[in-house]
Amino acid sequence: MSRPRLLVTGAGGFCGEHACRYFSEAGWDVTAVVRRLPQPDAEEWAWLNAVHEVLACDLAAQSEVLALIERAKPDYVLHLAGANAVGASWNDPAAVLQSNVMGTVHVLEGVRRAGTACRVVVAGSMLRFPLAAAEHGGAERPQPQHPYSLSKTMQVLIAQSWTSLYGMEVVIAEPSNLIGPGRSGGLCALLARYAARAEQAAASGDAPPAPFRLSSRSEQRDLLDVRDAIRAYELLLRAGESGRIYPVASGRMRTLGDIADAFDALAQHPLQWEVGESQAVSPAPLNCEGVIALGWTPLIPMEQSLRETLEAARQR
Repeated sequence: MSRPRLLVTGAGGFCGEHACRYFSEAGWDVTAVVRRLPQPDAEEWAWLNAVHEVLACDLAAQSEVLALIERAKPDYVLHLAGANAVGASWNDPAAVLQSNVMGTVHVLEGVRRAGTACRVVVAGSMLRFPLAAAEHGGAERPQPQHPYSLSKTMQVLIAQSWTSLYGMEVVIAEPSNLIGPGRSGGLCALLARYAARAEQAAASGDAPPAPFRLSSRSEQRDLLDVRDAIRAYELLLRAGESGRIYPVASGRMRTLGDIADAFDALAQHPLQWEVGESQAVSPAPLNCEGVIALGWTPLIPMEQSLRETLEAARQR
């Protein structure tokens, strides 16, 4: 049998790197899509040697995306590309909407216009917001927490709409906070880099880094190893119900204090903390019954993810 052809957008990102590795090792022909081609022999891009092909494409340019799909002729698309920084979305909401909304439109249109049978998984976000009913019986109105959540909500609506409007096979994954070794900008990656710097400073006799600031110890997060998320994405590519949103999470909420304590136990030098008094509302736990029914379960415990994240930070 021929190897399934998979196109991965956002291949240069944290999740994209793991996806390209996983699917290549699993026997898929992977086309990795990056915004710009890496410099030859760039060590941090060595993992791209495992994929079938690496292509550069600006997803904001519809003509480039159409040419990309025509060339790659994928059987499946895993759409991971997009802006993911909440803070930056306040400063440039137009750029975030362009990346997450129009980038998704262009990918879906590229697949549709190619006219071939192709299943698409779009990676959404647990930070999307529900539409709330207006006061005094008016129409529903958006109440986003930030421009990023607006962009991800619109992205999901577009993915579902291309299913209903054009009959396309589009499935939406809604991951929780993904952790693990690699080029992540998330909280656990930042904590791992801080712990590695503290260890290095102690070993060399330098001044320790400033204490790491946590907004509180009580806020909660669901942490899922990125490699477990990729396994879920494979199931969704193969058997997910078109138009459906599938939450993908560990099913266990952890406080920021729990995470700090875990790094205290892993670090080879005492860590210093500055803890705020944030009363921010923690996200609600995600219900993962849909993807569990397809045969998925998370396998990598948080402690292993954090240990491997710290080991990777030490090697940088």
